[in-house]
Amino acid sequence: MSEIFKIVGVCLLTLICYLIIKPLKPDIAIFVSLIGAVIMLFMCVDGLMNVISTMTSFAEKTGINTGLFGLILKIVGIGYLTEFSSSICCNAGNSTLSDIIGFAGKITILIVSLPIITSLIDIIVEILP
Repeated sequence: MSEIFKIVGVCLLTLICYLIIKPLKPDIAIFVSLIGAVIMLFMCVDGLMNVISTMTSFAEKTGINTGLFGLILKIVGIGYLTEFSSSICCNAGNSTLSDIIGFAGKITILIVSLPIITSLIDIIVEILP
């Protein structure tokens, strides 16, 4: 819980710096917000490692293929990275590039999810008479 307060603090500090720098040097202001975002992402790494550890533990306990859990984590990662990149482009004033990144992320998620879809279809075929 205290991690979110630290992240919000970094976010507000980044925002204040951005608002101060933007009228003076608009091109540098984007880098200030990007640096703040990267710092906040690094602050989340420990929590992400806990999620990966828990998912691996679930896979071992249930006997489910750990590769499927890995794919799920990749899909979530692609979604987050796509949203983050799209937001950066949108905030920089390039909504076209933002939309293209969003579309490319959705296509990539579909491609990465094909093994999961195939596994589900195999399970359904085995269950049906």
